[in-house]
Amino acid sequence: MKWAERNSKQLSSVSKETICVLPLGATEQHGPHLPVGTDQFIADGLAERLDAACGGKLLVLSGLPAGCSAHHMAFAGTLSLEHRTFADAVIQVINTAATHGLRHFLLLNAHGGNIAIGGVITEQLATVCPEAEVMFGTWFRMTADPLRPLVEGSHPAVGHACEFETSLMMVFRPELVDASAIVDEGAPPSSPLFRGDLLTPGPVTRSVPFHKFTRSGVWGKPSLASPEKGRAILEITLRTIRELLRAQWPDAPGLEADRDNEHGKQVRELRPRPGAGAQGGSR
Repeated sequence: MKWAERNSKQLSSVSKETICVLPLGATEQHGPHLPVGTDQFIADGLAERLDAACGGKLLVLSGLPAGCSAHHMAFAGTLSLEHRTFADAVIQVINTAATHGLRHFLLLNAHGGNIAIGGVITEQLATVCPEAEVMFGTWFRMTADPLRPLVEGSHPAVGHACEFETSLMMVFRPELVDASAIVDEGAPPSSPLFRGDLLTPGPVTRSVPFHKFTRSGVWGKPSLASPEKGRAILEITLRTIRELLRAQWPDAPGLEADRDNEHGKQVRELRPRPGAGAQGGSR
């Protein structure tokens, strides 16, 4: 359920064990074939489908109008917040939600530029509202291992406006994907220590504005994208995030059935099979 679509009375009656999801993305260029809202569309799409997978019992907050995208400012359409501004906005949203008694928060991120400040945000929230539990997770890093086999192209295939992001947009907002404008772009790194992609960062971090290594704004191989791949990415990602939520907050609304099913499975496994006792007694 979406926070913004509920009235005050409805929200006052929501269980304090409810998981709140804040989808975080960006408004920045995504090449000639994807809209500038791509990261936010993906974050929103994941949050909505995660809620649906939990029986509509999560609380999905409204995302921010921009993220940390200074490295894309050479391309038209990009909006950006300073790290401090972004952090302050997220912290204040979560802190005010926690003031109403809610305690479980997932910051569901879909933009690489938000990752570094995400760790700082969770650290500060532990002090600002210690009664709350806050997790910050980026979909493509949480699912790196199970998603790796889906990568078809050689490095760099998945990076920005790439094989994976384009595939997800073909599922979430296909009317906004201009397939006729798709181009592949991206050169190998100058050193193996810089070798990283959407799923796995390289061992050495460096900051290079996007226009210095791509003319189109693309880094990857969106020509390999497909709706079928997007649905496979979505299935793996939702399963991974749901498993995370179940492990952290098993009693939260929407996850109780998983807990009960797991308990029932354990009971069945422990229950003696017919005839097992008789066989044991005859020895």
